[in-house]
Amino acid sequence: MTIIVGNTERSELNAAVARARAHPVPWEVLRRVSEQDVEDQPLADEPPPPEFVDLPFGYVVAINFEEQPAGTCLHISVSGPWPRVAPNMVVCAMIFSALDVPEEADDVWTEEFLIDGKPGGRTLNVVWLVEPRNRDARQPAPRAKGR
Repeated sequence: MTIIVGNTERSELNAAVARARAHPVPWEVLRRVSEQDVEDQPLADEPPPPEFVDLPFGYVVAINFEEQPAGTCLHISVSGPWPRVAPNMVVCAMIFSALDVPEEADDVWTEEFLIDGKPGGRTLNVVWLVEPRNRDARQPAPRAKGR
């Protein structure tokens, strides 16, 4: 099944990016979330929810920004209409093209999520470093080998 990301979908995706950019997930919250077993205890600080965009044929895009040690990252998750199946890469390429993100991502992985409280959903996650953290001006720049 193929989707077409037209002008309406492109506008919705870009508006979601702008909304998500306004409330990035702070590094301390992201770090705690990644270290906690979510099923064992409630999160002390809930991260801001992602911005969701529903696309034709049952595809859903979740967009958020995260403050990470390397800098601010754009995190996009795409889920498709079929349980247990990660979305097709052609569909993802259409979505990423609509967002004008670089062709090469900094990290890519699939993940399982719950559907009606049961395991079985699959999502493709992609992260791009969009704003590198400024180096401390007191630190010398790394020296090139051979110098």
